[in-house]
Amino acid sequence: MSVAMQTSSSQAKAWKMYIDGEWVEASGGKTYRVPNPATEELLAPAPDASREDMRRAIAAARRAFDEGPWPRSTPQDRARVLRAIADAMEARKEEMRELLIAEAGACYVSHDTQVEWPIRHLRNYADLALSFPFEQMLPRSTTDTPMGSWLNNSMVHNAPVGVCGLIPTWNFPVFVIAQKIGPALATGNTMVIKPSPYGPLINLWLAEVIEEAADLPRGVINWVTGQGAEISQELVSNPAVDKISFTGSIAIGSQILAAAAPRLRRVHLELGGKSAHILLDGQNLDMVAPGLTSPAFFHSGQGCAMGTRVLVPRAIEEQAIEKMAGFVGNRDIVKIGNPADPSVLMGPVIREERRRAIEGYIESGVKDGARLITGGKRPAGLDTGYFLEPTIFAGVKNHFKIAQEEIFGPVVAITAYDDLDEAVRIANDSDYGLAAMITGTDQIQAVEVAKRLRTGSVWINNAGNMSHGPFGGFKLSGIGREGGMWGMHEYCEIQHIAWKS
Repeated sequence: MSVAMQTSSSQAKAWKMYIDGEWVEASGGKTYRVPNPATEELLAPAPDASREDMRRAIAAARRAFDEGPWPRSTPQDRARVLRAIADAMEARKEEMRELLIAEAGACYVSHDTQVEWPIRHLRNYADLALSFPFEQMLPRSTTDTPMGSWLNNSMVHNAPVGVCGLIPTWNFPVFVIAQKIGPALATGNTMVIKPSPYGPLINLWLAEVIEEAADLPRGVINWVTGQGAEISQELVSNPAVDKISFTGSIAIGSQILAAAAPRLRRVHLELGGKSAHILLDGQNLDMVAPGLTSPAFFHSGQGCAMGTRVLVPRAIEEQAIEKMAGFVGNRDIVKIGNPADPSVLMGPVIREERRRAIEGYIESGVKDGARLITGGKRPAGLDTGYFLEPTIFAGVKNHFKIAQEEIFGPVVAITAYDDLDEAVRIANDSDYGLAAMITGTDQIQAVEVAKRLRTGSVWINNAGNMSHGPFGGFKLSGIGREGGMWGMHEYCEIQHIAWKS
């Protein structure tokens, strides 16, 4: 579908928020502009909620948890709902794809993550709803007293945590929210979702899919969109909210943690990353160069776990640089443009303010003395849209700003190392600890190196299990885990129940 058709169909939609089982406008009918990042055209106005709108949504979720049937529903009921949502998303997948292209700038190369994985996640959580140990009997013990003896029986009950405030990010919006609503629903919680102001429309589309597909009681799931900080502040500080799950920046995550402290509210934070990608040897450089350079083009580098620091053996440094630069510089392969074109590999960054921030990092790399190998500019002929060239720096010292701070744009920094001990030291010399990548022909060696890295995930030769494995970070990259049974535990309180017989 053409961009013009996408824009037209989006403009025809009167988007509303979903609160307490009803579609509602923001207070006073306020809206804000949501542009297509590739064309800068208006997609549609999104509801711009007030603090009072957020309070209504929180109150609805509180009633639904305290008085409604959902927290006492059976695992079979919850699995059925999750499967119905996944089936409905599958049936309307092309609508989802169209909106992700237009609102998130999602090129087709990213659609397995953007489109397919969220459906897989929800089906996996439906299965987990049936297999998760909500109740576990503990070994019996005997109590002997002068008055008699009795058997002590006890069990652990994994109870729903309560009202959950869910704050997803904009770069992989459906993927991220599926990792929150999936376990939250599977464990019997109610929730209020506050999307990023950069990605409201795809969230409201998902709200529509869920409302039509699942017979959820009123107030179980609520969506509130807006660009003002006050609605997020209300969600993270309101005493009726039991848990916050946030995906985004360290700065906002720290504010959420501080707001949660007075009531010791449960918090899950999936924050930033400055992941190292360690190349172990020079075998098959032509084959591995695309993977090494992928943060310079895949979703325009807008991913928290991307390997933006590439560590290469010093003996093959120049060969690696040549192969990496040659790949991203080939415009027949790394075609830059509108993601509505399936042949485009690299689209825009999300907003003009983000592009300016990334350009500031590029300037700092040059100023610090890194070698700008390729890119660093706005592409010629793309005067509309928030585009940047894929950018590679070499000769990067690990104390440089471009090696220490998350850029969240199409910039890769190459650093040479002399031995594996030095590679591990460089990789771990970071305030972040979200993920790491290792590429090499010796898998035993790669696993041993992986165990030395202080990161929540390590992916060797592009392997990964995003459906069943845990995802989250060490250090400033976050608190807690999403994915599989670990994601389920994040939405439970542990209750010990004992009785005698």
